[in-house]
This record gives sequence, C-alpha cells and structure tokens, in this order.
Amino acid sequence: MIKERQKGIGIIEVLISISIITIVFFSFLTLSQYSLKLQSQNKSKLEAANIAIETIEAARSFRNENWDNFFALSIGTLYYPVISNNKWTLELDNPGLINGKYNRWIIVESVLRDANDNINNSGIEDNQTRKITALVQWQDREQTKEISLNTYLTNWNNE
Repeated sequence: MIKERQKGIGIIEVLISISIITIVFFSFLTLSQYSLKLQSQNKSKLEAANIAIETIEAARSFRNENWDNFFALSIGTLYYPVISNNKWTLELDNPGLINGKYNRWIIVESVLRDANDNINNSGIEDNQTRKITALVQWQDREQTKEISLNTYLTNWNNE
C-alpha cells in the first residue's frame, strides 16, 4: 500500500511541475509581447524626434537662404518643409506622409520683447526674430501621437 501512495504522489508532483512551467512560460511570453510593444513605441518616438529636428533645420536653412522670404511667412499658418532644387523650402501644400507614417509641419510665430529686450508675452514686436514650432504627428494603435520642438530664429545676417 505504501508503494501505491508514492505512485500517486509522483503523478501529482508531475502535474504541479507542468502547471508551474506552463504559468512561467506564458508569463515570459506576455512579458516579451509587452517588451516588443514598448520597443516599437520607442522606435516611433525616436524617429519622430529626428524628423522634428530635421524640420527645425529645414526652417533654419530656409531662413539662411533669404531672411526676407522667411520673415514674410504668415504667422500661425502651417508650412510643410519640402526639398526643391536641392534646397529646403516651406510650402503650404502637404507633401504627404514621411515613411508612410509621419506628418510634419512648422508654425511661425512673432516674437515680442519687453523694455529689457527679453522675450515676453507682451511688448514690442521684434522684426529680427521669429519663433518656430515644429510638429510631427503619427498614428500608434489608433491614437494620434505628437512631438513638438520650439526654437527662435533670428536675422543673424542683418540683411
């Protein structure tokens, strides 16, 4: 009789071991899926950040080409960076998605300075400086994600 009990205990031990191994396996599988999802999201954020940086550089290049053309851009209007004749231009028409996923544009804002010549929300308009906001949007799991970067561009050439 003692031997029969030991055989029963052995089968129970095997079943418990298989159950534990199965739970651990599915836990690792779930963790792996979550890790891959995070990796994908981080890759998208990094790519969007690089596109936003390139967008700021496109605006800077357009400014360097001709300050008067840059200064003439309408405040609050969406402009899309496009390479034309090996130069960056800022167009009103959306050229479409970048890498089939990202949409980008800039918005130009006027800059006001206070009596101490500091940038402020009120004061006198500085016609030698513009604030640029670069925005990049993309869809991720049916949600719209966005990255924005701001910078100030000046008429460093004083032409």
